[in-house]
Amino acid sequence: MSRWLVTQGDRQFSVEDLGELKKLAQSGKLTGGDMVQPPGASDWLYAAELPELKGLLAASTRRHDDDDDLPKANRTLPIIGVLVVLLAGAGYGFYHFASKLPDAQNLELLGTGGLGLTEMLVTSDPAMMRAEPNDGASAAGSIPKDSKIELLAKRDKFYQVSFNGTQGWVKVDDVIPAYFFADKETRENYDPIYNADRYVFVKNASWMQLPDQRRDNITVFNLELANKSRFDMTDVILLATIKDKGGKVLETAEVPITGVVKSFDDTMLGTLAPPEGDKESPVQLMTQTSFDELAKEDEELHLRWTPGIEVKLKTEGFVEANIDMLQVRAVPKKI
Repeated sequence: MSRWLVTQGDRQFSVEDLGELKKLAQSGKLTGGDMVQPPGASDWLYAAELPELKGLLAASTRRHDDDDDLPKANRTLPIIGVLVVLLAGAGYGFYHFASKLPDAQNLELLGTGGLGLTEMLVTSDPAMMRAEPNDGASAAGSIPKDSKIELLAKRDKFYQVSFNGTQGWVKVDDVIPAYFFADKETRENYDPIYNADRYVFVKNASWMQLPDQRRDNITVFNLELANKSRFDMTDVILLATIKDKGGKVLETAEVPITGVVKSFDDTMLGTLAPPEGDKESPVQLMTQTSFDELAKEDEELHLRWTPGIEVKLKTEGFVEANIDMLQVRAVPKKI
């Protein structure tokens, strides 16, 4: 059954259904100034805005000595403090936030300095920073609760972050960006910064191996990347997967891509070989968009450019190869 979320000051809890919400209102344990999120909704509303609670909240004044009777919090989130920090320092979204803010007496300021577009607040006590984006990876340190950290990238359920000069990975559930509790429009506008992997897609992918490429275990993937957000995307990492005829995975390889995928644009990928005779420079796998910019300054680059990305794999005799999005970063800007 879908549950309702309720926020009172710095605590958050869920209730089973509208009936339980009405009982809290009737008993004075839910006030018109409390924040409520209906099941399946993304906006937070004042309890007083719900038509179903009209008349039940008129005389409600929650008594602090009744707190023990309330449903226990699923997780303590400094929601109101996050909003205040953002408004104090980030300087964007004020118009949208203003209509959602509780009365001043309910605000709880957690810190100063504000949160920037790519910053988040740690909500776990503490948050574990890992060397790799998986639960079994070695620890790279811990981050105290309420610390401000810089977002670098996202992969699956982990954020790559920077804290006090150290980089590592923390779980998405251990942090919160201040934009999260803004109105729907603001969240939609800035969501690609924190969930860039949801907005960049692999299109029209295919693979091939010519005889000489097969000899060198090189697979050429032809594909496009499509960016469906208003932010440019960069630092792309793709995942190449090869399988046998039974569908068993034989090998995977991470494939970093140089360059940018422009906002609301598609781009092919290609391979830029090093100059002839240069055995030190690496092959560059990059977006067609970024290559075209380089070629404006040096037209001879076209002689070294081939469509598709060349990926060297170790396994021979595979019959299926896939290429998928693994990691990407949005280039932040204010909108």
